[in-house]
Amino acid sequence: MVRSRVTRATRVRGWIAAGVVAAALALLPAPGWFVDGVYGRHVYPVVQSIATAITNLAPFAVLDALIVAAAILVVFRGVRLWTVVHRSGALAALWEALRRIVRAVAVVIIVFLGMWGCNYRRMPLARSLAGGAPAPITVASLETTIVDVNALAVRVRPSMTAQPDLTYAEIARELPGPIDAALAELGQPELARAGRPKFSILLTPFFTWAGVNGMVDPVALESLVHPDLLPFERPFVLAHEWAHLAGRADEAEASAVGWLACMKGEPRLAYSASLYLITEAWGALPPEGRRRAYAGLDPGVREDLSAIARRVQRDQRPRIEHAATQVYNQYLHANRVPDGIASYSRALTLILSRPIRDALKSYR
Repeated sequence: MVRSRVTRATRVRGWIAAGVVAAALALLPAPGWFVDGVYGRHVYPVVQSIATAITNLAPFAVLDALIVAAAILVVFRGVRLWTVVHRSGALAALWEALRRIVRAVAVVIIVFLGMWGCNYRRMPLARSLAGGAPAPITVASLETTIVDVNALAVRVRPSMTAQPDLTYAEIARELPGPIDAALAELGQPELARAGRPKFSILLTPFFTWAGVNGMVDPVALESLVHPDLLPFERPFVLAHEWAHLAGRADEAEASAVGWLACMKGEPRLAYSASLYLITEAWGALPPEGRRRAYAGLDPGVREDLSAIARRVQRDQRPRIEHAATQVYNQYLHANRVPDGIASYSRALTLILSRPIRDALKSYR
């Protein structure tokens, strides 16, 4: 009877099968026709629409609830394993813990890939752009871009200064049309369902210290944004996260889609996109080019860029930011993003290519 009870207590159903399935999904290459054609255009939009519709109903971040539930489950399982140590010995408890960990990790991998992770394997946006691959970026093209974007920012900034208290709720009402127009122009499926902007109680302090402006919950498919961003930062950040939500997992692609979406929106959205592009182009210039570019900026634009810099300097903790960057870099490598965290810098190449850059000339 004792042996029977121990067997029942230590049995872990499905751990081998779950491990094999997870390993196959994570390691084996998936054919492009399936990832882009079946998953990207048929499976993921349905999954995203259903999941986001459900999480939109919750006034809180569902990710917070998932984190709390996971913590409770870990504590509960730890207590149960401690009883196994006393009843059957440390080796039996260790063996049971190993099998449960394998099953838990496998389930997380399977859910992650099915809900979101397969988007990392979609065909790069650069391959589908009209006119072929983007042209290389030069110092001259960056300086010209800053001049052009500054001219646009000067035109649209009065709309921001006239209505400075731009909330995420207002942006969420304005953004669905522009984000779909941007995706359609790039030949991508529309965003099946817009995500309600939410703040995470548990993660916001980490976001603040690590310099994270937002994220998409890869399980619940909800949009999380930092509540303390300045009003002129918010449109581009939400557009970036909605581009992720639409299935563009690559950071550069999400930035390019988000920028184009803001450029197809009202002036306050375009101003946010302008500040982002000036910052990215300025950061890619050599020191002398930076000095020239900064000197040529409109004083009001410089003032807003300085406000962003002061916020970042005040809030970030360098050690936490560095650690978070390294972890996210490993996460991106694990999801087959070869350049890891450096993928953010590719956004410039995409934005400055046609047809995306033409939005600067054709802004309404």
